[in-house]
Amino acid sequence: MAGSAAREILGNLVRIGSAAAGEAVRTVPARRAGDVPVRPGEVNPVWLTAVLCAEHPGATVTGCEVVPVSSGTSSRFRISVTYDEAGVAAGLPTRVFVKSTAGVLQRLTLHLADVLVQEPAFYNELRPALDIEAPRGFHGAAHPATGRCVVLIEDVAASRGAVFLDPTVPFTRPEIEGLLTETARRHGQLWADPSLSGYGFLKTPDVHFANLDRLIGMNARSRVGLRRSAPVLPPEPDDGPSPDVLYSALRRSLDQAATGPQTLLHGDAHIGNTYRTADGRTGFVDWQVVMRGSWACDVAYLITSGLAVEDRRAWERDLLGLYLEELAKAGGAAPDPEAAWLAYRRQTLYPLYIWLTTRGRNAIQPKYQPDAVCDAIIGRTAVAVRDLDAVGAVGRAA
Repeated sequence: MAGSAAREILGNLVRIGSAAAGEAVRTVPARRAGDVPVRPGEVNPVWLTAVLCAEHPGATVTGCEVVPVSSGTSSRFRISVTYDEAGVAAGLPTRVFVKSTAGVLQRLTLHLADVLVQEPAFYNELRPALDIEAPRGFHGAAHPATGRCVVLIEDVAASRGAVFLDPTVPFTRPEIEGLLTETARRHGQLWADPSLSGYGFLKTPDVHFANLDRLIGMNARSRVGLRRSAPVLPPEPDDGPSPDVLYSALRRSLDQAATGPQTLLHGDAHIGNTYRTADGRTGFVDWQVVMRGSWACDVAYLITSGLAVEDRRAWERDLLGLYLEELAKAGGAAPDPEAAWLAYRRQTLYPLYIWLTTRGRNAIQPKYQPDAVCDAIIGRTAVAVRDLDAVGAVGRAA
């Protein structure tokens, strides 16, 4: 890690750590809409009234029950909310899902990776205008000086009977087709839309990766991940690409992902961020690393990380054709099949690397995912990178 990066990390660790230490000895209840509560004890009816009833004068939250759910890159809890008669009449949400940065490592990681504001901004600024299968957003806020961040979103498990898909169990054909159709619908709505560059929080894949690389050293962490996941990796042929060659190809592929028509990317389109509703629709949660860039980033991530190896080999050409067909219906200028195939192959490196670095995490990273989930996705994506000659695809002219 370069000296300037190390000094930046140390400075932020001191500042964010000091803020978290002060909070640990004194809980300050949130009162105003501008407050950013991150722990269940900081949430109360006064603050919920400020953020949930702002557009409904006279409506008031009369009570709330907060239940912790889990912790990873963020802390998650559910809130059951009750209202006075005006709130009930307005149809305000009675079940809310919350994501926040309660832990100091969560704050430090998201702040230094420059993704602290992404999810609040997505739900505040982009989600309301999109016709997609994703939770509705009710409120989002971030405080970069302390690393605090909170988003209140629709609890789709309660409102839509959603079931979240298990990352260790590969997609079925209907699930992957539904998610690709949903992805094409989102991509088509904002295909080559010049307004995307006006959202400062929407980075291109190369910039996002550079921030991660500066933070944790992706090349080194991926090598640790390779060692830890060795039992699930395919045998490497003697003439296979070295880790340095793979890393260099990855960097070039991300540069390629920042060129050409840009659209709105989920950015972390793995199976663990997907759900199926009671009526069979499939959608995405966790918009923490929402980006702008090549459509192929989302499509390659979704297919290679979520399908069993044999299913991917048998279905991927047809699935890519389905995506292109649905993209055209949604208003996107779908590339021709061979150009799309090349773009897809190029973008298979990033899913492998992001999971290798998750598996190879260092001391300042929270444990984002269980080892079994990492190994399942690494096993699928590693085979895809080899099958599709991703390194060769990156080196080919478009």
